[in-house]
Amino acid sequence: MKKILLASSFAVLFWGSVQTQSLAATSSFSDVPAKHWAATTIYDLVAKGYMQGYEDGTFKPNQTTTRGEAAVIIARTMGIDLTTDFKPSFQDVPETHPYYKQISKLTELGVLQDGYFFYPNAQLKRSEISKMIALAYGIEVDNQNKSAFKDLSNNFWAKDYIESLADVSIVQGITASRFEPNQYVTRAQIALLTKRGMAFKGQLEKKEIIYDFLQKDYITTVNHYKNWETKILSLVNEIRVKNNLSKLTIDSDLTQISIIKAKDMMKRNYFEHCSPFYGNPWDLATLFDYEYISFGENIARNFTTAQATFDAWMASPKHRANILNSQYEYMGIGVEKAKNGKYYIVQHFSAK
Repeated sequence: MKKILLASSFAVLFWGSVQTQSLAATSSFSDVPAKHWAATTIYDLVAKGYMQGYEDGTFKPNQTTTRGEAAVIIARTMGIDLTTDFKPSFQDVPETHPYYKQISKLTELGVLQDGYFFYPNAQLKRSEISKMIALAYGIEVDNQNKSAFKDLSNNFWAKDYIESLADVSIVQGITASRFEPNQYVTRAQIALLTKRGMAFKGQLEKKEIIYDFLQKDYITTVNHYKNWETKILSLVNEIRVKNNLSKLTIDSDLTQISIIKAKDMMKRNYFEHCSPFYGNPWDLATLFDYEYISFGENIARNFTTAQATFDAWMASPKHRANILNSQYEYMGIGVEKAKNGKYYIVQHFSAK
């Protein structure tokens, strides 16, 4: 007979060159056939208005990109409002420059570094686009990376940007060991790089990945058991209403933390409230910048349904106390299935 385990925890804490030819989007480019390696990406970005083709019906995928053009493309993909009173110091980007608004806004946001010259007509290097992508799409950069390239010295200014992006497969080396940071970026290449950056940002926004400041790496937090979350929320709110308590609301950030805890228990083979890696539940929440005034946790494993998990929690005084705590406003549910088929379930509660 398999052993059914569950545990609860409760805590209340307080802390609270400028391109002169006109551009035109087109549904098909004579120099980008369907078999072109970047065809899908190029047509996708053009369809969304992020990039454009030329009036002669070409896209010129092998033409190098300038720094100014890159600023325009990135600003478009970020979907930002270009309205700003910020005035950069660049002497080569006057207010009459066709890319002035984009360059000014990106400089204000920190994507570009303010200085005396920007060199908007200079060809864009692979090292430069790496830094721009990391800053534009909110990708954490550190110096503890699995990726390493022999042509990047330890004191190379973009080393950490490049290797951090390589770790999450946004950039790649020219070979397995060489990145060629001073090689210029083509229009096809910047299309692919910005699309990868946008996709990564989308994963962050959908809570599918998160940066772990302890591990110095991104971890996946895809909610594979949304049905469990929905069912347990329904059961919890039903019993709370019967007890004249307000209903709880699912907090996607809290669910993400619950998934992290479930994954941690599986990875490190423990079943306790205090993680040997993250510490107490509220320490885990704080590490991932979750703000609260009160916080609680229920955990369980080996149950195979949401109903069975809920019933077991309700049969336990400590778990029931968490579920019926009048202070709580939000709930998160994390469920992970181990290779041996066992489920780890984490229920978090909070008030803000």
